[in-house]
Amino acid sequence: MSIPEAVLRFGTHLLWPTACPFCGALGVPACVTCLLPLLAPPLPADLGSLTLEAGGIHEGILRDLVLELKYGRNRPLGVVMGRALGRIFPVPPCDILVPVPLHADSGRGYNQSRALAEGISREWGVPAADGLQWNGLRTAQTSLEEGERRRMPAGAILPRGKELAGKRAVLVDDVSTTGTTLLRAADAAARGGGRAVLALAWTIAPKA
Repeated sequence: MSIPEAVLRFGTHLLWPTACPFCGALGVPACVTCLLPLLAPPLPADLGSLTLEAGGIHEGILRDLVLELKYGRNRPLGVVMGRALGRIFPVPPCDILVPVPLHADSGRGYNQSRALAEGISREWGVPAADGLQWNGLRTAQTSLEEGERRRMPAGAILPRGKELAGKRAVLVDDVSTTGTTLLRAADAAARGGGRAVLALAWTIAPKA
């Protein structure tokens, strides 16, 4: 770590006391180097028209990190988690990183998938943009049963403006349970004139 970076971390810690839960480094929600050993990507999942890569199975510490990101209101942690994903996966041929959109009725105030995308962007040098949106109000996926998630109607997610036109997109999500949301997002990207070339999630739900 350089001296300027150490000074910045210490100053940040004085203003917003935080530290890496693994090594205790001050001024950061976690260290990329501490997260990397926790990741254990399973084999890519074939969603039919889309390949899904994930940093690991949604259990243990990886699950706890997602919960802290979403419900601990720890957006900076998501950026670090995204940087870890960006380090273990090679950059595919793509033009843009597109997070799964946040539900309009969410009270979180930030999109955790966008935070992940921003972290990946820093590692890959590929821009991240909010190119998708939900089609009206929908119940948050976390409150739905697996069967209800799989029955998500076509058109549930829409392109947002012309952000995706002519671009190869990597879709980013925090957790993939059934893959349906990512498939609907891929369909929306196509309707927006783009093409989803890969889906990337922090974790994937364990198979029953």
